[in-house]
Amino acid sequence: MKIVKTLLIIIGVLFGAFVIWNATLPSNFEVHRSVSMNAAPETISATVSDFSTWPHWSVWFEMDSTMTYELGDSYQGIGGHYSWTSEAMGGGNMSILEYVEGQSMKTEIHFDGQGTSNGSWLFDAQEDGTTLVTWGLSGEMGFFGRFIGAQMDKWVGPDFESGLENLKNHIAAAEAKAAAEAALTAPDSTVISD
Repeated sequence: MKIVKTLLIIIGVLFGAFVIWNATLPSNFEVHRSVSMNAAPETISATVSDFSTWPHWSVWFEMDSTMTYELGDSYQGIGGHYSWTSEAMGGGNMSILEYVEGQSMKTEIHFDGQGTSNGSWLFDAQEDGTTLVTWGLSGEMGFFGRFIGAQMDKWVGPDFESGLENLKNHIAAAEAKAAAEAALTAPDSTVISD
């Protein structure tokens, strides 16, 4: 009986310490990652705001072979929507709330049984002709979820970094393909004289 009482006291102390520590954590979280791309802001924003492109560069599709997705009736620009299901990561859906071509995009992401978060994208043209692309995620956590929010940057940040690199490569490949196709279809401008 003494062992049970001691164990209960230890558990009570640990729980109390957790509650005190948890109370010191913020109720909201924010994750941001950026990468420079050699493409126009309009080109990048057009790709990001088209959910049919996401399986080609989103790191989450790479990480989970069980993931399936379904595009909404509209899947580009404001009102664009898609949903996913996954054995490993659960299901959810994402909608585009705001979109300014070549400048910014805001999304709402609903994770089944886990609440809602907000996504953000910024496309900043740089003086050297590149575009600084910033992908963000933010949300509110309940009191007992604050410790999860404190880990979000560590958990989600690397996925954003990989996803941005995938997006950069996807856009570079698409532009190279378009340039090659244009070169093949361009009329021959060589003039042959006698």
